[in-house]
Amino acid sequence: MADSNSYPMISEKNWWTIREKFKASLPAIATPNYVKTLLTLSSDSSANSNVITPMRRIGLLDEENKPTALANDWRLDNKYKEVCSSIIKNVYPTELLDLFPDSNVDRASARNWFMSQGVGQGAADKMVALFMLLKSGEIKDKNIATPKKSGKAVSKIAKPQAPSKSKEDSEPSDPVVKPQPHGNRPNLHIDLQIHISPESTPEQIEAIFASMAKHLYGAGN
Repeated sequence: MADSNSYPMISEKNWWTIREKFKASLPAIATPNYVKTLLTLSSDSSANSNVITPMRRIGLLDEENKPTALANDWRLDNKYKEVCSSIIKNVYPTELLDLFPDSNVDRASARNWFMSQGVGQGAADKMVALFMLLKSGEIKDKNIATPKKSGKAVSKIAKPQAPSKSKEDSEPSDPVVKPQPHGNRPNLHIDLQIHISPESTPEQIEAIFASMAKHLYGAGN
């Protein structure tokens, strides 16, 4: 079994950044300065410990930091999964692979295993992250990871929908009969003959017609 401290640790972000760069062009030598500049690291020492040494351990760089044939296959989408499987078999012990035979890795259980090899929880978490990344064998979808930003955020406002008409509403209803003023009364045709004395005053004549309107048509009610 390999020494516990030799289990590689490479962050997922650095993993995909390096792979994209290798897809564009393989460097002749992945020098500390090359890696430091590519990943915006603080120093050559950081580039060596966090990237170059782990990449040597998994077989992507040789002892002179030159990309290997495995690194060339690693950058090819159709060979990526195969390369991940090869790295797993070459780096990790049989015991660990027997515990996690497929791509479904329980993070807590894997962390416990790496910690049992004599590393702290922080280092164990980093080792688990790379182990799970290799186990998945899946290429990260850049469109999902880094969605494009639109110029303006457009919020969709749901338009209120008109209430659907029920069957009863769609069928014509019986016409509404408006009540006639002064109650429901039968239509009557009345012929009146009024004899007014020539001696009647205008006030008396007006009173006669007012009385007729009151009794016949309900005026004033």
